[in-house]
Amino acid sequence: MNIVERAAELESLDSALNDCAAGHGGVVLVEGPVGCGKSELVSEAIDRATGRGWVVLRATGAAEEHALPLGVLGQLAASGPPGLLAAAVSRVPGALRESTQSFGAAVRRLGASGPVLICVDDWQHADDVSRTQLLHLARGSRRAGILVVLARALPATVPDPLLETELLRLSGSFRLRAAPLSPAGVDTLLDEAGITEGPSRRLAHRLTGGNPLLLRAVLADFAAGGGALEPRSDGAYAQALVTCVARVGAAAGAVARAAGALDGHASAGTVAALLDRPAAAVAPVLHALAEGGLLDGTASTARFRHAAARAAVLDALPAAERAALHQGAAAVLRREGAPATAVAERLLAAGGVPDPWAVPVLQSAAAYLLAAGEPRTALDCLRLAGDSFTDPRRRAGNTLRTAEAAARIDPEDAELRLAALLAEARTGHLTATDLNTLAGLLAVHGRLDEAREARDLAAAAGADAEVAGADAVPEAGANPGRVAIPAQLPPPWYGRSAQSGAARAGSGALGGATAGRAGDRGVGGAGAGFDTSRVLAAAGSAGGRATTAIGGGPAETGGLTDGCRPGRRDAAVWAGPWWLEERAGGAVAGAEAQLRSALGGCPAIEPVLHALRTLLYLGGPARALPWCAEFAERTRECAAPGWSAMVRTVHAEALFRQGDLPGAEAAARTALELVPRSAGSTVVTGTAGILAQVLLARGRADVAAAELARPVAESGHATVPGLAYLRARGRFHLAAGRCHAALADFLEIGRRMRGWGLDRPVVLPWRTDAAEALLGLGEARQADRFVTQQLALPDAADAWVQGVSLRQRAALQEPRRRKTLLDRSTQALRRSGDRYELARTLAEFGRTLLECGETARATMVNRTAWHLADECGAYPLRDTVESAGPVPAPPAAPVALPARSASCARLAELTDSERRVAALAVHGDTNREIAGKLFITVSTVEQHLTRAYRKLGVTSRRQLPVELQLMLSEA
Repeated sequence: MNIVERAAELESLDSALNDCAAGHGGVVLVEGPVGCGKSELVSEAIDRATGRGWVVLRATGAAEEHALPLGVLGQLAASGPPGLLAAAVSRVPGALRESTQSFGAAVRRLGASGPVLICVDDWQHADDVSRTQLLHLARGSRRAGILVVLARALPATVPDPLLETELLRLSGSFRLRAAPLSPAGVDTLLDEAGITEGPSRRLAHRLTGGNPLLLRAVLADFAAGGGALEPRSDGAYAQALVTCVARVGAAAGAVARAAGALDGHASAGTVAALLDRPAAAVAPVLHALAEGGLLDGTASTARFRHAAARAAVLDALPAAERAALHQGAAAVLRREGAPATAVAERLLAAGGVPDPWAVPVLQSAAAYLLAAGEPRTALDCLRLAGDSFTDPRRRAGNTLRTAEAAARIDPEDAELRLAALLAEARTGHLTATDLNTLAGLLAVHGRLDEAREARDLAAAAGADAEVAGADAVPEAGANPGRVAIPAQLPPPWYGRSAQSGAARAGSGALGGATAGRAGDRGVGGAGAGFDTSRVLAAAGSAGGRATTAIGGGPAETGGLTDGCRPGRRDAAVWAGPWWLEERAGGAVAGAEAQLRSALGGCPAIEPVLHALRTLLYLGGPARALPWCAEFAERTRECAAPGWSAMVRTVHAEALFRQGDLPGAEAAARTALELVPRSAGSTVVTGTAGILAQVLLARGRADVAAAELARPVAESGHATVPGLAYLRARGRFHLAAGRCHAALADFLEIGRRMRGWGLDRPVVLPWRTDAAEALLGLGEARQADRFVTQQLALPDAADAWVQGVSLRQRAALQEPRRRKTLLDRSTQALRRSGDRYELARTLAEFGRTLLECGETARATMVNRTAWHLADECGAYPLRDTVESAGPVPAPPAAPVALPARSASCARLAELTDSERRVAALAVHGDTNREIAGKLFITVSTVEQHLTRAYRKLGVTSRRQLPVELQLMLSEA
């Protein structure tokens, strides 16, 4: 036996054995918490007595045999010398007295011939008859050379306290205490087991409290885990603790299970209330359980040391009893004024709402849990509360809160609930306040037609009316009954509701104080002989009807100026995060201010999405990307995958706008992995649209086709995120030569954007897309009209819109005019930071320069376009540049290029400065541009290039090896 910290106890046992050998018997009572080494001390006494040649009688009490007469005496008789005591015990009815007398006489005869050791473990479970006989033997043990060792676990309810008192009064009796190990003793055993890692050692201390049995179980878990200590409810530690609780006794087991149900709130008072027992009877049991390491704390507050142990103890109960215990714990905590979250936790564990008081408690807990960044538990609370509603209005109010929480985890789940709520709203089951909240949530998901309908219903119901009395839906943050609500919410990532965001969308830094005119006079009619004239005419008329019909009433103007179109004015109020200001300067600064404030006490997702989109479209991708990455991480940390998917979709679009196609694909796929892939989710639809556009640009049309082939609900197209899907489908049709189908998709985008009052080319330049489709149909005049309209809009001042529009206009011009427009497009796209669109323009520019006979300049432009396309991952575009054909050689005699391997070897001869200059030259920069980038003079650039030419054996820039460009990227 391991004798760590048991030297004093063993010395006492030796002294008792020596006294008995000298003819002076006695009684040793070994007691202590279960698992702390009492049985080991008894076994050590048996081993030492056996080594001395003594007669040893042993028995172990069992709770299930407590009512069995002579149960312990029978074990003692059976453990003695063969045939000597077997006949002394008989369970024949009416023969108990004779059996006990015969047993006592037989033992005394044994004692007369030599020392006798009688050991009974788990003495608290011995039957009454055996206890009485052992007490009788103990009285004469002092003179008969009999040593009685009894071991009992604490706490224990002694059936007859008088017997124990009499036992301790006997001469020669004493008590041994088997206490838990000290921290030093635990360290000794951990050292022997080879556990040297700090976290595992600290966890072992915390799990066991020095209990040797639990420590051995922890060591077994450590060995089974391959050197990692991770307790599980079915592991050795948890099962050892369950065994310890069972060995203590039924009464202590009930206290332990009650402490588990009241986890964190267990005290003598609450446990007594739950078990309907006196607190004075419960307090010693709690204290003893904590003293033995089974619980952590004292009688004033105690809990299990690990969730796995708590789960194992509670799981041992039948399901119905466990549910009843949790419901009782919830009721006790409510009466005690515990926080709503603590009460709700027990209601969730019970899986039911026992009384009407539980519903507002669950709603209050949900509000706090959302604030604390625990949306999944909050959603569980609201779902459980919703199961108990019978009144349609109250049920609708709870469903609204459930949808708001569900949006953080599964946007489709939220959208399904919102659609059901809108259907109920048409029957009058929602209050005006709830309808405004519903409109805000629908707007966040881009369902603007439904958001407008909800706001119209709210206006009809009286947006400013307050619902009072019994018909009012209880607020989620209310304090029902005696449930305690914390004075301050914790700081995690959370903020205002979508309702307040929608109400303030038209004001403040992000709201847009003045909405400018749309500046667009219509989609445009069809010319004579145009085979898509009816499509164009229908799109123009539909757009006009939608814009006219969308105007809001006086309550929806939000204080906007009279210069706004009706659709734009209404959109500023109910379009949520999709609304953008006309002027970029103040909006961008306000967006960054909004995001900075969100870092400290984070708002709901709507203002964050609004600010990120404002930065992306009005400030450029370079300005938006750091914020997108920051809030993607924050939404991940607050366990809100739905919100994170929304942010990562903006992140993917920002990367796409910067020309980082691999990064955009990765961000889009990450967003799709965060939420379930389904046909009805607007988040999935919009993200899939971004991903398909990226895949098309990367030349993976087959994968893009698979994305576009996924089923999408028709309602998904009628949303703002659905526009990205329509554009991707249109671009796919265009790439496949189906220009009519592509045009229909692009015109549908225009119709919806105009109808919502959100027609912004900086967001989605559908007119140039339509112009490209029209050009494919041979309708240059109609295409030019669309491009002209886009260039007439205020957004044409944006560098990105200007660059895309000028490139499309150039396609309609003769080569000389085209060259000028492409030059301007190149300059604009350089300012925008979109490398992919710049590469597209440069590829067109190179071909146009060849047509104009400017071969040298075309060579440099093509080389730059090739490298840009390669950096972006746009391999089809890169291959198009390569397939343009070799540039004619200059009149001078050609110089043979060195072999590729030799060229690579010669690169090592270049100095760092020469390598940097030559790499930028390969990139297509002029000497002056290289000088500006490297902060050197033009003359120095020329000298470095001359030396590089000589070392590499070339005579011009176009002969420089492409590997230099790779070196520049690696540097």
